[in-house]
Amino acid sequence: MHWTQAVLLPVVGALIGWLTNWLAVRLIFRPYKPVRMLGYTIQGVVPKRRGELARVIGKVIEEQLLPKERLLNYLRSEQLNEDLISSVNTAVRVRVMDRLPGFLPLSLRRIISDALAEQIRRELPPLVEGLIDRFGEKLKVDFCLSEVVEEQVNSFSLEQLEKIITSVASRELKHIEILGGFLGFMIGLLQVGIFWFYR
Repeated sequence: MHWTQAVLLPVVGALIGWLTNWLAVRLIFRPYKPVRMLGYTIQGVVPKRRGELARVIGKVIEEQLLPKERLLNYLRSEQLNEDLISSVNTAVRVRVMDRLPGFLPLSLRRIISDALAEQIRRELPPLVEGLIDRFGEKLKVDFCLSEVVEEQVNSFSLEQLEKIITSVASRELKHIEILGGFLGFMIGLLQVGIFWFYR
């Protein structure tokens, strides 16, 4: 075996391995539309199984990532309720101060706005709690997050879907391509070793 063959085998193996994996990664998404070739129909995995992919993504988000109970627990959280009451309190104070006639003394306007804000601070928590409970019941019955996600994923164009997936997994997809080149190179070296062994 000549030294050019010993160099060429691993290099060609690396090129073939990289090219094969590069093509395999592209075939995840393309062709977008079915193409008949040599008696077979070829279409990218994502375009072909888009509906199923959207359904699975919706289910995973609704059941595991963002279940309704978690949303409701967040809405019921003490911190959120305190922030809400504080925001309403501030808004009431500002509105009352703006709406009361200017001829009233500032101190009287402050007393009235503080009294109204205090009354709201006492009355609002049970009201908010009741609203959240009613909203929670409606959410459980009427709202299906998996359907919303499925519909949204299906509304993306295939180009958008490809961009989203590649932006999330671009590093891993690049590693697959490089690994193909590395494996091809190693197979080429193995072939050189076998030739040297049997000559």
